This record gives sequence, C-alpha cells and structure tokens, in this order.
Amino acid sequence: MKKLLLAAAAALLTASLAHAQNDPQAVSPKREMRGVWISTHLSLDWPNRTQTPSQQQAALRAILDHNKATGMNAAFLQVRSQADAMYPSEFEPWSYYLTNQQGSAPSPMWDPLAFAIGETRARGMEFHAWINPYRAVATVANESNPAQYAGNHISKTHPDWLLTVGTVKILNPGLPQVRDHVVNVIMDIVNRYDIDGIHFDDYFYPSGAILDDAAYDADPRGFPNTTAGRADWRRDNINMLIARVNEEIRAAKPWVKFGVSPSGIYRSSLDPAVGSPTSSGASQHYSSMFADTRKWIQQGWVDYLAPQVYWYIGQPGSDYQLLVPWWNDNAYERHMYIGLADYKMNTSGWTDPNQINRQIALNRASANIGGQIHFRHAFLQGDVLGYRSALKNSTYARPALLPVMSWKGMGTPATPGQLAASVIENNAVQLAWASAAESGDEFEKTRRYAIYRSAQREMDLDAPGTLLGVTDTATNAFTDATVAPGQYHYYTVTALNRLSAEGPRTNTVSNDFEAPVVRTRDVAVRLSGGTASITAADIDGGSSDNWGVESLAASRTTFSCADIGAQQVALSVTDKGGNVASGEATVRVEGHAPQPVVSVTRGAGEETGLPAGTIALGYGPQSVQLGASDAAGSSTYTWSPTAGLSTSTGPVTTFTATNPGSFTFAAQAASPEACFAQASSTVKVIDARCGNGDKVLVCHATGSAGNPSTQICVSPNAVQAHVRKGGTVGVCGA
Repeated sequence: MKKLLLAAAAALLTASLAHAQNDPQAVSPKREMRGVWISTHLSLDWPNRTQTPSQQQAALRAILDHNKATGMNAAFLQVRSQADAMYPSEFEPWSYYLTNQQGSAPSPMWDPLAFAIGETRARGMEFHAWINPYRAVATVANESNPAQYAGNHISKTHPDWLLTVGTVKILNPGLPQVRDHVVNVIMDIVNRYDIDGIHFDDYFYPSGAILDDAAYDADPRGFPNTTAGRADWRRDNINMLIARVNEEIRAAKPWVKFGVSPSGIYRSSLDPAVGSPTSSGASQHYSSMFADTRKWIQQGWVDYLAPQVYWYIGQPGSDYQLLVPWWNDNAYERHMYIGLADYKMNTSGWTDPNQINRQIALNRASANIGGQIHFRHAFLQGDVLGYRSALKNSTYARPALLPVMSWKGMGTPATPGQLAASVIENNAVQLAWASAAESGDEFEKTRRYAIYRSAQREMDLDAPGTLLGVTDTATNAFTDATVAPGQYHYYTVTALNRLSAEGPRTNTVSNDFEAPVVRTRDVAVRLSGGTASITAADIDGGSSDNWGVESLAASRTTFSCADIGAQQVALSVTDKGGNVASGEATVRVEGHAPQPVVSVTRGAGEETGLPAGTIALGYGPQSVQLGASDAAGSSTYTWSPTAGLSTSTGPVTTFTATNPGSFTFAAQAASPEACFAQASSTVKVIDARCGNGDKVLVCHATGSAGNPSTQICVSPNAVQAHVRKGGTVGVCGA
C-alpha cells in the first residue's frame, strides 16, 4: 500500500511538473529562496590565492554580478572551511586560500567578509556566512605543509581537540571546549558583521572509524556504552551545538537566520514517519553523520534546512521526486529549501538540459518547499547544456522576494510616501515616492522596496506575475522600461525590511495621463408618481478613452415636479487611469398630464377700455376672475401666490385689487399620483384716481396726427363718453 501511495504522489508531482515546464514564469512564486553557494575551499569558486586584493575584489564583484543577472537573491559565501578565516579573526588564522599562506594577512590589508557583505547588499541580495563547524584538516597528508597549516592553526595549538577519521581531521563534537570554540567563532562573526544568516554545510561526523572513547568516558551524560547508545550520544553532541548556536544568535541579533544544509537523505524507510523512500544502501546522515536534522527543525533550533538532494528525477534508489515530498512533509512550520546539484549537469543521468529547471518546478509544486540553493557558482558560470541560460531567461526571469520567517519578528516598515508616475522616453514609466519613515526597531527599518504592476486597480500583491521589481537598496525611485506603446498598467510600492517582510502599500498610480473624451446625448423623461430618474449611461453618447472608461457619474439622476422643463445635467467620465473629464446634456422633464390654461375674466363694473387683465383703481371693475382648465378635466387646482385671491384651490378664484402693480398667479392641477405642469397669468393694476380722488384719469383720443392722445382728469360721469370715443381709463400708454 505504501508503495502505491508513493507512486500516486510521484504521478501527481509529475503532472504538476509538466504544467510548470510549459510556462515556468506563470508559476514563478512571489517569494522563493534563490541562493548560490560560493566555495572558497580549494579556491573552487573564489578567491585565486595568487591574485592581488584588487584582483580578488574584482573577481568577487563579477561573481555577484553573474548571480544577480541569473535571478538569484541570496549568496552563501564560505568564510570558514577548515578552522580558518576569510576575515580578520582573533580565534583562527587567515585562510591559505586567500593569501597563499595560512595566517598571513592580505597586503594591502582588506576585509573580504565586510567587502562581500557590502557588495552583495548593493545588488539587493541576502548575505549568508557559510561555515564548516567541525572540519579542521581537509587532507591529513597536507598538515605538515606550513603554507597550508600555520603554527597558530588549531591543529597545532589544540591537537587534543581533534579526531582523525580517515584522511580528515575534525574538531571533536564530544568536547565541551570544542563547542565553546565553535560558538565563539560564530558569535564573533554575528556580533562584528551585519550578516543576514549563519549557514552550516553537511560536514558533521565523517564516515569511518571514530575514536572518541576518551570524550565519551569524560562526559557520557547517561547514554549507554553500546553501539546505539554511542550513536545517540554523538547525535546529542551535535544537538547541543545546534541548540546553543540558535539560542546565542537569537539573543544577540534575532533577525539573523540560522540554517543547515545536510546531505539529502535523513534516513531510508518506506515508513514516512521514519525516513524517506530511498535505497537502504544510500548514505543517511542520521546514522552516518549522527545529524538528527529532523529534530533540529522540529524543535525550532534552525530557521531552515537545505538538504542536498543531489539525485536526478527518476534516479533508481534515490529519486528526486520521492525525496523532495518527504522533506516537504517534514518542514514543521519552518523553511525548507533544496540544495541542487548543478555540478552534476552533463554527467551520467544528468544529460537533460532541463533537469535543474524541472527540479525547481517540482519544488514550486510542493507547498512547504520555499526555494533552492545551487551548488555551486562555477557551474552556473559554465552554463553546461545552457541550463543557466534557461534559469536566467525563463525560470528566474521574474523577480522573487525571499520567504518571510514570521517567527523571527512581525515588525514591518512604514508605508512609503505618495507614489507618482511619469512617462519618459521610449514609453518607460518613471516611478518615484517618498521614503518610508525610519524606525529604531531593526524589524521596521527599510532595506528595499518592492514594485508591483497589474492590469487591475485593486491588484492582488500575491498573484503570480504582479511583482515587477525590487530595488537593490532603499532608493525611492524605479523605472519600468518594459512598457510597450499603447500598454497601460497600475503600479504600487511597498517597503521591505531585512527579512523581506513588507509594510502597507502606497497609493495606486498608472501610466495613463490622457483624459477621456466625453460625448453626451439629450434625453426626455416623464414624471410618474411625481418623480423620474435617469442613469449616467442614459446621457452617455459614446464617451471613450485610450485605455478604457472605468466609470460614469451624472451630477443628478432624480427629478420631481419642480423640475418640469429643460434641466442641464453634467456627465463625469473617469478612465481606468483615474483621469476625469465632463460634459453637459439636456434632460427634458415632462409632466404626467396636458398643460393647463389660465383665463382672466373682468369683474362687474363700467367699461374702462383696458384689457380684461387690467384693473384701474378708482373706476370700473375692481376685481378679475381667474379660471384654470386642462384637457384632463381636472377640477381641483392649487393657486400661488394666494394673497389677494378669494380661494387658493379650485378651478375658479377671484382677485380683488387694493394696490397698483403687476400680480402673476400660477395654477397647478393637484393630484396624489402625479404632478401636472403649471400655467400662469398676470393681472396689472393701475391707479386711475386724480383730483382729490373723486375724479378719474382718462387718456382721451383726439384723432390729431400730431397729438394722438391727451391725458385728462374728468368726473366719473364723463368717463364713458371718452371710452366710447376710443379713450381708456388711466395714464396714456398704461
């Protein structure tokens, strides 16, 4: 059954792998460890011990440039390979591989570790100090060579601390003074240098006869003197070192990462609770090196493991696609990276140019695998079968942030200041923002900035492909030179701390600065129940934009009885870039019934010669009757204003004059269901009194061409005679 389950798991991973190979960039994660081991032992990658310091510096810069160009985001530089130092140390001598003479300082003097940290950071990558905790003499036959092993090397000063196993000498893990020494060396690095991590490789107890009886006898700690008991004792020796290094790093600088890269097989077993499905003849570091790595990660003594799974996919006995799932299932909420055997490319079983890229695709398909570290730089530089070119141009073509270790601290930087965008030559988009506010808290300091780009305003920052770039340092500008003509994007920025944890995003901007073209159309609406409404789309006559219209808004959308007639409504158009333009449309609001008519009828009294709608104070009718009607046959009307009217409702009302002036009265049909249009009429009131108020002012028609009318003051009894001859009451021309 277990074999069937393993086969099924392999089939699922193969399917995921096939999908990932079709489009590596489509599944490129936002966060991924992309590290490179840079070996100094034997000068495998760097440095050339016969070069001058300036030549060595130039060579290291070239290595880091190459790693950066490949898409890497972390460098693991070996600074202590055999109880020596690639930096000035009071505990151990200068490395033979740096100066060609162990113990001799560089001339002119320089600090390779400090230099490497600065150059790595300048390229936006993490720097991890890679050390070998136990190896002291890599080749016993060379121990007598004073150039390789100086008089102050530990093999000379403390030969009693060493174990000889085959052709190698190691610091005896069973000695407390050895543990003290290794911790002192590590903490010297941690305290003096601004590193991002301490990294152990896979050298613990080497294979072979281990003659450590004296150390066991001096400190058995209750472990029985049996084969199994001695194995557990040796594992406990290493456990104590791992736990103590972790504790001391966290006490000094809790942001510094601590990880180990063991060999690729923990234990061989078909029971996943015991080990991975590999051949029982394969090297297993739990038993052969006495390294209980699963315990380390279970206990949280390490921040990550990077097992060196140096076998190809499908390899009999040790199959990459069966080993990686086991490590995936044993991450215990810490980080798990995979060490890749770039050095095996184009050897037996490794002739597929896509082998490394396929392994990365399988890592990405595994939920708890956070990335990989490549062994080693020289093979990336060699680009055998073009595999590094494939990494650069496809698998690592998109940038990636390092995975966040939340257990190390949850602080994040502040929000960067207002983001602004401008278009420069060749369609490139220049982004600029104000730096995030600084803090004294190490976890809230800004190390770099992440730039995101999307076709959607509300972008998902975790979506594949949204991360556009990352600044190498805390600079507050970025240029997107990948914008083609006619392409428009949204951008936002976050600040990253030294652990790549990011703070809140800035505002969102775009590279679209062209306002939309607004086209409107006039519409008519009819009131129903006293109201009517429109939408912005109703008055849109086909507005357009170079990127696209995002939203329309009308200055008003509802109308009432008071709005009957023509109303001007503004249409605002917002494009996808946030640019706004507006235009006006006419909305004709129509009532629910026909327009009423207001009639004016003169009241009782003598003829004045004036129009029916004119009243002459002092003579003739002193009132008029106002009547309203419409085709709907309404019987109830509301009159306004009501002053001077006999009634304010009904189809008929009377206005009695008391003062001269012009008086306009409107009638509106009343209805509980709808409003009607209004109609109005004006009544003019003149003062025709003259003399002592007992006579009437008359405009007399003379008939003379030179003097057509004459204004006279007459007795009321004489007014009608003048009216019959064409005269009118009141001032001439009234």
